[in-house]
Amino acid sequence: MKRELIEQIAEAGNTPAYVLDADILIQKLSSVRNGLGNNPGIRLCYAMKANPFLIKVLEPYIDKYEVCSPGELFICKKKDIDMGKIVMSGVNKENDDIVHALEWGVSVFTIESRAQLDLIQRCAGSQNKTVQVLLRLTSGNQFGMDRKDILDIIEHRGDFQNLTVKGIQFYSGTQKKIKKITEETDALCGLCQELKQKYQFEAEELEYGPGFGIDYFGRSDSGDDVPEECKEAFEKVTDMNLQLTLEMGRFLAAECGSYITRVMDVKRNEGQNYCIVDGGIHHVNYYGQVMGARVPPVRHYSIAYNYEEVSAEDGEREAENVCVCGSLCTVADVLVRNIFLCNVQEGDLFVFEKIGAYSVTEGIYLFLSRRMPKVYLLSGEELELIRDSYETYQWNC
Repeated sequence: MKRELIEQIAEAGNTPAYVLDADILIQKLSSVRNGLGNNPGIRLCYAMKANPFLIKVLEPYIDKYEVCSPGELFICKKKDIDMGKIVMSGVNKENDDIVHALEWGVSVFTIESRAQLDLIQRCAGSQNKTVQVLLRLTSGNQFGMDRKDILDIIEHRGDFQNLTVKGIQFYSGTQKKIKKITEETDALCGLCQELKQKYQFEAEELEYGPGFGIDYFGRSDSGDDVPEECKEAFEKVTDMNLQLTLEMGRFLAAECGSYITRVMDVKRNEGQNYCIVDGGIHHVNYYGQVMGARVPPVRHYSIAYNYEEVSAEDGEREAENVCVCGSLCTVADVLVRNIFLCNVQEGDLFVFEKIGAYSVTEGIYLFLSRRMPKVYLLSGEELELIRDSYETYQWNC
């Protein structure tokens, strides 16, 4: 992030804050499509739980949205998202959620259980509509259905007059290795072949969450690319005349976000240097980080040098080991336990990078009734406030 933008936010006293860079997001999406060989058989679905503030920016570039709650559906409605792009997912779809979705034009639903199948059939029937469904295969947890349930539904698919089974949906987690992705896509292709052989069912679509890994704890500026081996695995799917829809959230959103927090106090306790910032672990949540034990990508901007970046790595200034803590009244509020910083002082800024996924909504925001951060959207040189800060004490009264 440019120093001028850092200074603009700092001088206005607008910390803590998230800054979401639309240009980086769009570049990431373009690089993903290029990494997939611009395969016309592959569509990209944005899992909006990763960051709902990005849905409107992505609309011209994304094929589908995965919506997993009634709240997410209402956000899409409020932002005038094309309901034809939405896949309504989630383990707990209630009657009113389905009714609203159907009334607003959602026509594709995932099926998490036999009970959910029956419920969606009833809701669609009551509106005299036919909807498309994707049967979710479990990966061994509370999500989706067993293989035998899917086989049974396909065998008796004619019993559901208002549903058209479009294909299979599968997601097993994030930060996956290439070997696991290849094994999963091979197994899913095998399932589709079995359905064809046993029940003459031709699946049209496979919706799959690859869970590509993000290197949060390196300092690479090049980003994370789609592995070539995955491209080959996905081509096996499309070669079967299956439309492959890749669900992505973290992989698309992570790089576009930064979190800015200000140093409020600096002290030394029993030989350990500490600095207290106006944010904390209720705002910053990197996958795999435990109690600040790993150093995420963070930059230090010094008020003494007009918010120029200061790095301990350049060797020009003496650096000390500092523990960076937030404002929460708990010893757990450690953002980085050990980081070498140069002459850190009150008013300095830390910018945590690769924070565009989850942190903006995943933190424990109501804990201790601290203020929620502002959210900015950066497009080119224009910085737009898209959500102001909120005082959470009103919700905790």
